[in-house]
Amino acid sequence: MLVGSCGSEPAASAKAKPFPEKREVPSAEPVEIQMKNVNFRLAKEIVLEVRSLRGQLQRTQPAVPVSFDDAASFKVSINSAEVAMTPASLSALLNSYVLAYPGAPIRNIEVSFKDGRILEKGTMHKGIDIPFEIEGSLSTTADGNIRMHAGKIKSAHLPVKGLLHLFGEDLSKLVKRNAGRGMTIAEDDIILDLRSATPPPHMEGRVTRVGIEGGKLVQVFDSGRRAAPLDPPFQTAAYIYHRGGVVRFGKLTMTDTDLEIVGDRRDYLDFFQREYLKQLIAGYSKTTPANGLVAHMVDYSRVQ
Repeated sequence: MLVGSCGSEPAASAKAKPFPEKREVPSAEPVEIQMKNVNFRLAKEIVLEVRSLRGQLQRTQPAVPVSFDDAASFKVSINSAEVAMTPASLSALLNSYVLAYPGAPIRNIEVSFKDGRILEKGTMHKGIDIPFEIEGSLSTTADGNIRMHAGKIKSAHLPVKGLLHLFGEDLSKLVKRNAGRGMTIAEDDIILDLRSATPPPHMEGRVTRVGIEGGKLVQVFDSGRRAAPLDPPFQTAAYIYHRGGVVRFGKLTMTDTDLEIVGDRRDYLDFFQREYLKQLIAGYSKTTPANGLVAHMVDYSRVQ
């Protein structure tokens, strides 16, 4: 039986307004990530050879999800990893990022490795350009950064006592003021802080071992966190697997992310974050039975 209202007051059903639909706020939880055998390009000439990595993609702004189209939208928090760099990649990192700021006193760095030691040649600007050479050993600091101790220093082919004698107090202060690029000088040590020494996405992790192996700079990370290994849907030797959280790429947004990236080679994947769309267009994607996605991308070196 329907019951109407009394008097002239309109029926409750007539004046009632529907409640606005409740919208779920995307979860700000990190995106779990696992990599194997990936040449991860931070720039065209800066390549991190990621042999293994387990960690999380953390948002840099709580309200903005991880976006493949904005490398500054996230950072890579590393639980454990083994990463290598060639002398060419390390030289490119120093020249095009770490020392690429106005008034930088050091330029034209050329890195090489010899007998387990690192050699750096470059040009120092002290009114005029002066060539210099540094030979040193590698170790880690207590807080997990990379230390290069300058054992031998030459300027214009003449031996110099130490880094502060080579660069001078004013130039050392200039380097210190630009420590946001990841390099500082402490007496005869050059310290690289990986949290800011790479272009976005920045890498955060504790380096527990560093050395020269097979002509490459090898870094081992261990934060002490023990995250369970991920199980990617497509079994191959080289991949990037994302799980959980929210990821945006192009016009798509994936919640409870289940995204694996694989290449067209079985032994390694050459991936450039900033130009991933080229690789994606040249390849294809497949949906998994669990509503995940496997993106088969063409290696970056092949789409150029």
